[in-house]
Amino acid sequence: MLLGETNAEAILRNRGKFRDNLAKVALSDDLKARWKAVRRPFTLVAVFGSWCGDSHRQLPTLLALEAVSNPFIEVHYIGVARNLAVGTWPKGCKPQKVVRVPTFFLFATQPGGGLNPVGTVVETPPIKGQTMAEALVELVESRSH
Repeated sequence: MLLGETNAEAILRNRGKFRDNLAKVALSDDLKARWKAVRRPFTLVAVFGSWCGDSHRQLPTLLALEAVSNPFIEVHYIGVARNLAVGTWPKGCKPQKVVRVPTFFLFATQPGGGLNPVGTVVETPPIKGQTMAEALVELVESRSH
C-alpha cells in the first residue's frame, strides 16, 4: 500500500493497475494544449488510495497530464489508508478534509507565495461523460482568470 507523499514513478512502479490504466489514457491534442496554456502558478494535490478502484481509474489521467510538462502546475500525490487520514500535506498547502478518494485539491499561489485552496474534484468527474483529465483541466482553467 502506498502511504504518504509519493510521486508518479513510485505509483507506477508499485501498482500494476495504475500502469495498466495509464496505458489506456488518450489525451487529445486540444486537452494537452489547454493544460500547457495555463500561466498562473498552481499546486494540484491528488489524495488517493492504492487499494481504491476509483483511484485506479481516475488517478492515471492526472499521471498522463503531469507528463505534459507545465512549469506553472506543481503536482503532488498523497496515498492514504482506508481511514483516509492524511499525515503530511505538501509545504504551504493547508490540510483539507478528505471524505472520499480520489480527491484532487487545487491550490493557487498567492502574492507572497502562500497557497490558497481554490477548488476540488471528488472521486469522479462532475459532468456526466467527462473524463477526469477534462475535469482537472477545466478546474485549472476556471481558476486561471
